[in-house]
Amino acid sequence: MGNLKPLTDDFGRQITYLRISVTDRCNLRCVYCMPESGISLLNHNEVISYEDILRLTGILSKHGVNKIRITGGEPLVRKGLTCLIENMSRIKGIEDISMTTNGILLEKYASELYNAGLKRINISLDSLKEERFWKITRMGSLKDVLTGIKLAKKTGFKPVKINTVLIRGINDDEIIDFVNFAKEFELDLRFIEYMPIGGNIAEAVLSKEIEEKIRSEFDDFSLMTGNQAENNAYNADVHSGVSRSFGFKDGKAVIGFISPLSEHFCGNCNRLRLTASGNLRPCLFYDNEYNIKDILKENDDEAVFEKVSGIIKLKRFKHNFNDKAEKKESLLWANDFMNGIGG
Repeated sequence: MGNLKPLTDDFGRQITYLRISVTDRCNLRCVYCMPESGISLLNHNEVISYEDILRLTGILSKHGVNKIRITGGEPLVRKGLTCLIENMSRIKGIEDISMTTNGILLEKYASELYNAGLKRINISLDSLKEERFWKITRMGSLKDVLTGIKLAKKTGFKPVKINTVLIRGINDDEIIDFVNFAKEFELDLRFIEYMPIGGNIAEAVLSKEIEEKIRSEFDDFSLMTGNQAENNAYNADVHSGVSRSFGFKDGKAVIGFISPLSEHFCGNCNRLRLTASGNLRPCLFYDNEYNIKDILKENDDEAVFEKVSGIIKLKRFKHNFNDKAEKKESLLWANDFMNGIGG
């Protein structure tokens, strides 16, 4: 069939990036993702099948989608994930497969994931202090995550990125500790603005504030140029997505900022999300979802593509987070769905 027409929205943005939540289950209960008591989980037959994931990926790869990110929940709690990645890596046109994980199970799976074709990994880590780590995640061991990070580096994943969400009054005093940690282990560290649940905007620590704190401690902290980032512009590089990237003269760490609150980066949005329940979600911040399992009942791949293309035409130009923030009750969706959307 060859590479046919690209998957584009009504604003001329081409969709090249598919984020796939393979499960709504997780072995942690992070405060910004789900309630402490957990959630009502999907039944096994409600979760998107690997067969449907691979078919959709194969179809979209013929229309310009070349980057895949595996998310959850925690993706490593779903059985057979290595096999999925191995099969996905064989799909013509898929150039980049990455995964976001909490790192708890990396010691067990890092080597086989790498051998299956996963080369890049993002590890969520919100505190370097054991007691505080427990407070944020409500379970799990910081030691397991640190072991997973070191093993990921040793195995050959490149880059190894650390995703850190700062919450005012909880872990915002660890900014410099995280920077030093990234420099020590030569990591890419990304500070992600906290997307408040329940409308509590006061808890968010904005990127500008974090940047100023780092500058006060490191004279050589500066915006990276070239294929990393341009001044005041979000990097569109395949490995950096929407993060503005900064570095140091010694080149031992990259510090990135993802700022959904203070600066929207929707103008260059190239992504589509597949939820654990099998719904396509054009935007993280809008609740509109479309059942891909029903669409994939079509035997003709081009018919599937046309229906997905129609969904993409409904994609908004930018997110409505500020509108939601003004209506505090409208942010409660995050408690119910973030673990299944995959962020």
